[in-house]
Amino acid sequence: MVNVPYTEHQIASRNHALFQVANAIVILTFIGLVVFASGAVVGLLFTNIDNPEIENPLTRFIWYPVYLLALLLSLPKLVHVLRMAAFSPIIILCVLYAGISMLWSEMPPLTLRRAIALMLTTYIGLTLAAWFSWARMVQIIAAAFLVIAIISFVLVVVDPGRAIMQEIHPGAWRGPFVEKNQLGGMMTKGLIAAMCAYALRPHRWWIWIPLGLLCFALVLLSTSKTSLMISLLSIGLFIFLKFYRTNPVLRIPLLFGLVSGTAIFVALLTLFPEAMFAVIGKDPSLTGRTDIWTLLSEAIERKFWLGYGYGVYWQEPLGPSYLVRQVLQWGVPTAHNGWIEIWLSCGVGIVVLFALHCFATLIMSLFSLKNGGRETYWVILLFVSYMGFSVSESAILQQNSLSWIMFVATCAKLFSMERDYRPLRDWERSQTAP
Repeated sequence: MVNVPYTEHQIASRNHALFQVANAIVILTFIGLVVFASGAVVGLLFTNIDNPEIENPLTRFIWYPVYLLALLLSLPKLVHVLRMAAFSPIIILCVLYAGISMLWSEMPPLTLRRAIALMLTTYIGLTLAAWFSWARMVQIIAAAFLVIAIISFVLVVVDPGRAIMQEIHPGAWRGPFVEKNQLGGMMTKGLIAAMCAYALRPHRWWIWIPLGLLCFALVLLSTSKTSLMISLLSIGLFIFLKFYRTNPVLRIPLLFGLVSGTAIFVALLTLFPEAMFAVIGKDPSLTGRTDIWTLLSEAIERKFWLGYGYGVYWQEPLGPSYLVRQVLQWGVPTAHNGWIEIWLSCGVGIVVLFALHCFATLIMSLFSLKNGGRETYWVILLFVSYMGFSVSESAILQQNSLSWIMFVATCAKLFSMERDYRPLRDWERSQTAP
């Protein structure tokens, strides 16, 4: 038998095919990571719906192989991951601050464990940012939400008793999650990802437009008012950005309209709060949240500077949170406000640090509005939605949280000023404008 050597073209074709297979495996792995981090898998397989307050020990251990997988995925891009971390100094300081709070924590071992989980969750976000371009990253996130949306609809057909709430908020969809607000929040993020994926890759409209409609339908079916408000705000902002980017003549009127509309809304909310909340079907207490915040303000005063330690305030039934639960007569699980949550955890210092990061992110987002490319849609919509959810959810500096992973990945890419983000030349802008 005569061995015929491969030609250079054949070798190049083989290597290209192997690269495509490896790339597909990496993409599918990250899609799986995003789906898992959403809480859909844990909610579906490891949570007792009848007693969701009881934590299943497996929910913690199941994250360990996820951390390991993320560490392995980061190795080929380690230099780039470190670069992303270098451009995210305030986020890194906040994570370290959470770990240092172990020194004054009411439960040091628990604070240490959760701070390590926060560090690894942050690392997943940095790894996601390091691996992919803006367009690829947003499409991966959108594809993950497509999987979650399909699971939610299939679950309603297969097991409606599990997927639709029965006793509390009967008729509201929760899909694979523990309660309706989780489904609503995730589908709001899915709607944003779908709109931005369409803006970045409009030729794939046949995927992203149906996904956006699917996610918005699930927001409505969840009956989550906060998610609906942020979804409508995101749709409005997307339309605003579309016109702003493609019609320079309309930019000043659009900005004037945005500022005027915001001012009118704030004025109406201030002068007629009950009527405004009635329009959206909410009571002025935001479903009891303001009662929680009033009691927690007293808890903050007791440990204003340092807090109670990262991740411990709500842990023990007879611990610091006992008085809040006793007064309100129900098992309050979180502060339902990200800013109050981190203040309880680590004191005023971490609140100031994170506020500085948000201010810097806002400035960079406005800069991207003026000089950025199509990633501007994702940068602004994600930032606005994250700030919106942080008012009613404990979404800031949360371990094992998809919201935190997405926020870290977006901020890391934004501040690193990657090539995708460079200002477009006039001739490029005319060719690539959506």
